[in-house]
Amino acid sequence: MTVFADYAPWYDLLYRDKDYAAETSFVEARLRDQGVSSGKLLDLGCGTGLHALTFAREGWSVAGIDLSHEMVASARARATQAGLSIPFRQGDACEPGPERDFDAVVSLFHVASYQTSRDALTAMFRTAHAALKPGGVFFFDYWYGGAVLAQGVETRVKVIEQKPLRLTRIAQSDHDEQAATVTVNYTLFCEDTDRATIRRVDEAHHMRYWFPFEIDAALAASGFQPAAHAGWLTQDAPSSRSWAAYTVARKSGTP
Repeated sequence: MTVFADYAPWYDLLYRDKDYAAETSFVEARLRDQGVSSGKLLDLGCGTGLHALTFAREGWSVAGIDLSHEMVASARARATQAGLSIPFRQGDACEPGPERDFDAVVSLFHVASYQTSRDALTAMFRTAHAALKPGGVFFFDYWYGGAVLAQGVETRVKVIEQKPLRLTRIAQSDHDEQAATVTVNYTLFCEDTDRATIRRVDEAHHMRYWFPFEIDAALAASGFQPAAHAGWLTQDAPSSRSWAAYTVARKSGTP
């Protein structure tokens, strides 16, 4: 069972305010900056497939991988409903699969921060490296350590209503500064107001925040050229204002 096993049915509703189209457009712009404007794109840690479908609609030949069977099933159903042919498979981002000769690999929504050791992060990068053609571009986001340390952790509550459903999510976090990790303990109350039923789901998401020098070391060990780092949805250096940052790297070699 994966960390998203019980969480998956409610995932898209919880993140319905996430602007997947704007994020995809931003990533595409950064890929174009690196000379990659079309071709084969692998979504590593694709979740329920919303980024992947958006890339496919923009003309990319997309494939997706996710550790969660439940997420992959949702992505496949969504692609079928949209009339898009996207091969989604269940797999570990830290284990290279059959994917080869991709022009770009993207890994979004902090998949890199689900890798809680340097070895795991390097293994994820090696999966991306194996999938890319020489000169291919790797784009991924992560939790930026400077912001986590500056802001600290807090309890957060999110309530979403989409009749007849009402979702209440409580997120309580434990910070282990020595290990550079945050364990986010989610309690999700899922109410069906028509049926007067309620279900409780509890999950713990163990995350690691990273600093650019750590990421650069792991990329170099995985065969990537020096990276560019910036705050999420900006081209400015990562800052203490936002936990989210991203990196763009290129596989060594020429296309």
